[in-house]
Order: sequence, then C-alpha cells, then structure tokens
Amino acid sequence: MKRFKNILLVINDKIDNEAAIQTSVNLSLRNQARLTVIEVLEDPPHLSFFSDRHSSKTILASYLKEKQDALQALFSEYHKDIEIDVLVARGKAFWEIIQAVLRNNFDLVIKACHQHGNLQTMLFGSTDMHLLRKCPCPVWLIKPKKEMQFQRILAAVDIEPSLDDEKLDSLNQQILEMSTSLALSEFAELHIVHAWMIVGESILQSSRNKHLQKEVNEWMEDQEKEIKVRLHEFKSKIDTVLGEKGSDYLHPEIHFLEGDAYEIIPRVADEKEVDLVIMGTIARTGLPGFFLGNTAESILNQLNCSVLAIKPEGFVSPVTL
Repeated sequence: MKRFKNILLVINDKIDNEAAIQTSVNLSLRNQARLTVIEVLEDPPHLSFFSDRHSSKTILASYLKEKQDALQALFSEYHKDIEIDVLVARGKAFWEIIQAVLRNNFDLVIKACHQHGNLQTMLFGSTDMHLLRKCPCPVWLIKPKKEMQFQRILAAVDIEPSLDDEKLDSLNQQILEMSTSLALSEFAELHIVHAWMIVGESILQSSRNKHLQKEVNEWMEDQEKEIKVRLHEFKSKIDTVLGEKGSDYLHPEIHFLEGDAYEIIPRVADEKEVDLVIMGTIARTGLPGFFLGNTAESILNQLNCSVLAIKPEGFVSPVTL
C-alpha cells in the first residue's frame, strides 16, 4: 500500500485550512512522515511607500518573521507528536510550492480549496490548477468540511486500450494503491469507477454505413469482447492490490459504466456522496506541454468534493529549479 513519508502542507490565510491541517497531521502520524508547512506571501502593500532600500528590507524581514512565528504557533500543539518544519516564501504561490517540492523531494502536497459562496461548492483557484497541471508529486486538494473523516472514496481508473498501455497501467496501479490505503486507514467505503465506450460507435451505426452493416457489427462485437477481457483482467488486478484481507474488509463497489468519463465520474461521485476522488490528470495524448487532459479538467470542474490527483511515473514538471 502507498505510504507518504515527506508531506508538504500549503497554508493560505484567506481560506479555511482546518480540514487540510487535520488531514496532514493525521496522515503524518499514521505514516510516521515528516510534515513541512509552507505559506507563500505577497509583499505587504505599504512596502512600496518606502523609497529607502534599507527601510523596506527591515520592514520585509520583520513581516516574514511575524508570519513565521504565527505559523510556528499554529502548529505548536502538534510538535510533540510529529516532526514539523515551517517555511515562509515570497513570490508566485504555485511556483514557490513546486520549487519547494523539487528541492525537498516531497511525495505529497496537501492544500485547502476555496469555498464558493453559500452553496458550499468547490472552486479551484489559479494556484490549484497550476499545481494539478505541473506539480511532479500527487496533489491533494481538500474541500473545507465539518466531518474531518473521509467516509466514501472513489478511485477513477482508465483501462481503455492505449498506445501508452504500460504508463496507463502504472498510473492505475498508483490510483488503486492510494485509494485502498486511504480507504483502510479512514475506515471508508471504496468505490472504483471506469467509463468505457466503443470509439466511433455513433458514426459506424449511422445510416450512411448501412451497406457495411455486417462488417460494422463484427467490429463492434470484437470491441465489446476486448472490453470484457480488459475488465476481467482489471478485476483480477484489483484483487491483487487489495490482497485477501483488504478485499474481505473493504468489499469495494465497482462501477464499470458505458459513457463518457467526464459525465460518468462526476455523476457517480454525486450519487454516492463521495468525499474524495482519486484520479490521474495527464492527457492520454502525451503531447508535450499538455499537462492536464481535457477530460480530466472537465471532470475536476464538476466535482464537489476533495480530489487527490496523481501524475504517471516519469512525469517531468515544466517548472525547474
């Protein structure tokens, strides 16, 4: 099962951080992991009023020290249980966060999401989307909530045939390992969803192709057989990842549904009242610079729960040291 050993928690004093803090601390305790807290600051607005360079540097140093002390005080009650480091940085938030990941080899970033009005819906900010696209390690965006425990977890996998089958299999493996590990530690329900489609079905079945009906039917049957084989193989993989004890305890509910992933995954998450969706975020095309797939972005924009987003092994961030 996946274990995190070096966790980075992002604090933003403009949003509710309580759920993100509790999740980070609990995860660090369970995994005996090192926890680092980072807050990225903008320069204080009154700094520009000082033309004297020495004065502005003194004020800035005082401002950073004040923030550092406030963060230390915020986490002082946890120091006796886990090792916590505190970082304060200045600059563009996503850039400084990813730089910290690259410098310190963090294996997970946790950050609270914005809350949108009174509807309690998710709202991914600019920093969130940059992290989803570019951060080299998994990113856990947590929705502020009253219940700190995650009761229902949904693992979204993709087992359609692909030119990058090996990379896709590895990503599915990561998603399964993380979801089962978290479901066991949170005593949560585990749901696994895959949306499948026969590519080009509507075009092939159009009236223009009636003269090719026999060939079309044969091709469709072959596609359906291949999908069933892949589903059977994937169920075996789920059993392998869970192991006998995990399978007996979790009894994961598997949803293999026909349709577009961007419709199926948010619908299942909503119907099952899921607290956390674990999914990959890389486009299947593998195009350079295409760091977040259109389907993944569409899914993320519809979810109203926390998200743990995973990159495939070998992903290289466009942000460099």
